[in-house]
Amino acid sequence: MKIIEKGILPFQEKDFFFPIRDKEDYVRLILNSLQYILIGNDIEEVNLDDCNSKMKIVVDRMSRLFFYQEGKYFSVSFPFTLLLDDYNNIIEVSTFTGTIIESESVSMASSILKDGLFQLNQSLVDYYIESTNIESSGIDLLEIILHSEPAYLRYDHDPVREDAKLHPLHHLDINYSSYGTYKLGLNKLIIENYFESVVNINTDCSYLEE
Repeated sequence: MKIIEKGILPFQEKDFFFPIRDKEDYVRLILNSLQYILIGNDIEEVNLDDCNSKMKIVVDRMSRLFFYQEGKYFSVSFPFTLLLDDYNNIIEVSTFTGTIIESESVSMASSILKDGLFQLNQSLVDYYIESTNIESSGIDLLEIILHSEPAYLRYDHDPVREDAKLHPLHHLDINYSSYGTYKLGLNKLIIENYFESVVNINTDCSYLEE
């Protein structure tokens, strides 16, 4: 198993801790994460002790991103592979077909996502046909992420909206869309390792018990 932790400073939290309500939000989160990972290879690593939140990349038979703030954790699938050195530093990020991802491609994909032409009609085929500023590597990257299953899972400790069994103090939110989400109540606070083991097919299963 490969585990890489990266601290997230307060001014960076807005790039990762925002409501995930649709596929576009998931794409934006993945692009922000990719950029942070790639930029992190070129600058001094953020000290985890200076941060109140963090990102953890876990690659086993699963490949996921985990984000942690006090009392709130969430996780999504990470549709890329990592090449690490002997010290667990990330050397490169690539697609499952072996294409290396560069910061430039991530920036291009982010620009397309924000482009008014794409916002009006979120079709990469139409964008490719209609746009006068084609960036094929950005389109290719967006296509990979859009075709990926988000596999969204969030743990909440939510005393503000607690409502007995309807909205338990501790619960898991599964899926993000208003028509597909549901909750599983928990009897107590859970720790990071347990949260990660829930979605790791190489660890023992968790059981639902009434």
